Amino acid sequence: MELKQLIRPLCLLLFTGCANGLFYHPDRQIRALPSDRALAFEDVYFDSTDGTALHGWWLPAQTDPPLGTVIHFHGNAQNLSTHVRFSEWLPANGYNLFIFSYRGYGKSEGVPTRAGIIRDSIAALNRVSERPETTPDTLFVWGQSLGGTAALNALAQSKVPVRAVLIDSTFSSHAAIAGEKMRGLPLLLQPLRLFRPLFISRGNDARTAVKELNMPIAFLHGENDRITPPHHSRTLHALVPNPGPLWIIPGAGHCDAVLRYPETVQPLILTFFEDPEKAFRLP
Repeated sequence: MELKQLIRPLCLLLFTGCANGLFYHPDRQIRALPSDRALAFEDVYFDSTDGTALHGWWLPAQTDPPLGTVIHFHGNAQNLSTHVRFSEWLPANGYNLFIFSYRGYGKSEGVPTRAGIIRDSIAALNRVSERPETTPDTLFVWGQSLGGTAALNALAQSKVPVRAVLIDSTFSSHAAIAGEKMRGLPLLLQPLRLFRPLFISRGNDARTAVKELNMPIAFLHGENDRITPPHHSRTLHALVPNPGPLWIIPGAGHCDAVLRYPETVQPLILTFFEDPEKAFRLP
């Protein structure tokens, strides 16, 4: 592609204020079902706080009684059907799992926006917290990448009580990660970095929300993450009022630590969920 062909659409994107949309890559197609892998599940339909119709899956724990319930806030691409693979091992280990698609993803209606996704995340917290098998002492949150930002903001704004939070491969702020990506632009496009504040809006960032939360929060990040470098988790970890563990996993990339090294990472997560307060007693 010639340089002028690249510059024109990029400039149109940036200066029409649409760059915020670069954070969202939804897909409507449900590519697989948990039952394809012999996992029991039920469809859950519920409304966001503004009435947008949303869709999720409830995967029941395979133990009786369950040890708890985990809400999985997935990353920015595709939908719940491609992200459930990161967390579908939890039911076999005693945890109910709820995963849902944000507006515009999968079977959820609407168009994704930053504020809308936070509304959806608050609605998911409310819906699961109201289930009879859920109590504040047995409710956990796992947010991956974009889902980490959504989960932290939903927790800060809703005040729904949860036992503990796992934040996986999440960026500290929208502006920070956008600025890092812009540094990779061709030399002739570098001046566009001066206009970043005009097309990446501020607000509802993880670094702001995390300072308002006092529950145990653990951070997981791949050392080789090239999409969201691990210094973002280090930044967030330093802002937590009572920081829990920070796990930087050698050899892992973006969000894939739990899949690439399950024998190491899954026990870390299970141990954290079993006794979150122990994180505050770590040397």
